[in-house]
Amino acid sequence: MKLKRNKKRYRYASGRRRLYTRRFMIVSICAILAAAIVSAVIFIGSQLVPRVPVASEGPSQSSQSSASSEKPSSEDSSQPSSESSESQEESSSQPSSEPSSSQPEVSVADDAPDYQKKYPDLYVTDRPKMHVLDDDAKVVYLTFDDGPSDLTAPLLDVLKKYNAKATFFDCCQSDYQEEFAPLMKRCVDEGHTVAVHTYSHQFKEVYQSVEAYLDDFYKMYKLIEETTGQKPANFFRFPGGSKNAYNGDVYQDIIKEMTRRGFIYYDWDGDSGDAAGGNVSGATIYANTMDAIHKGCNIILMHNIFDKKATLEQVGKIIKTAQKEGYEFKALDGTLDPSHGYLMTTKEFVSAAMDSQFIQLSDWRMEKEKAKGN
Repeated sequence: MKLKRNKKRYRYASGRRRLYTRRFMIVSICAILAAAIVSAVIFIGSQLVPRVPVASEGPSQSSQSSASSEKPSSEDSSQPSSESSESQEESSSQPSSEPSSSQPEVSVADDAPDYQKKYPDLYVTDRPKMHVLDDDAKVVYLTFDDGPSDLTAPLLDVLKKYNAKATFFDCCQSDYQEEFAPLMKRCVDEGHTVAVHTYSHQFKEVYQSVEAYLDDFYKMYKLIEETTGQKPANFFRFPGGSKNAYNGDVYQDIIKEMTRRGFIYYDWDGDSGDAAGGNVSGATIYANTMDAIHKGCNIILMHNIFDKKATLEQVGKIIKTAQKEGYEFKALDGTLDPSHGYLMTTKEFVSAAMDSQFIQLSDWRMEKEKAKGN
């Protein structure tokens, strides 16, 4: 009995070993086949995917000989490389609208006046070419001088209500204005433009000399930059306008120096009249402004200092009325050619701008100057 039982166990164990051996062989064969299939797929795929040439400093002799002996199979196969080289040549020859290393470099002659050597960061080297508005363009640029003040926040509320943009020529005349200086950031954040109107706004001080003007200008320029986190506008406005009773002896030299640095300036062609005194009525401000707009004036002079409440009260009415008539209120961006009737001293500005390596006047102005030469 014991012998029979052992034989049965032996046969059973032998059968199991044969079964395991058979399974092992099947699994091994499957694994080998799978590996072979994967290898074949990878090989075939590598032949189908186009090879990308590796850039090198120069072609080797073998690559040159193979390139000269092999002809492209079709015209399309050689087209991409030629188009690429042509596009690179075009891009290098075409002027770019964005700031680049090809912009003119700032240079000051050794024998230049000392004020030209001051403030090496006070330059506009990336100014775009300027243009002029069509005669029938219904565009209005409201410009507010002398702020910021306690009237700036409510003015911004009005502009926001009517989705109108404006330009602020700011200064910092006193501790009072320092309190409201942070509002310059809100102006910028809400899509308006903030530009320099000097720091002190003291005519007798800023117009003493070119150097005095630059010192004052730079102080306000840096305040705007630090407050808003952005560079101020690439244009400015003279206190009292570009030619006034205080700057007769120096305005031409200031214009030359500022345009040499790439800055332009805007006067105005429409006046709200709110600077005529503290008692100018709202009705007068409204009538003056609407009359200027209807005459085709584009840049309107207004003020945003503490005693100009009548101006604030009329701005909403002016915008609402003009918008119904199809006018659009924009902020100056420095691309409008100021010599197109927006300057009190056009002659001085044009000659200085044409001498500046950073300023490109509009085609309109250049054609006008060319016609004068003939």
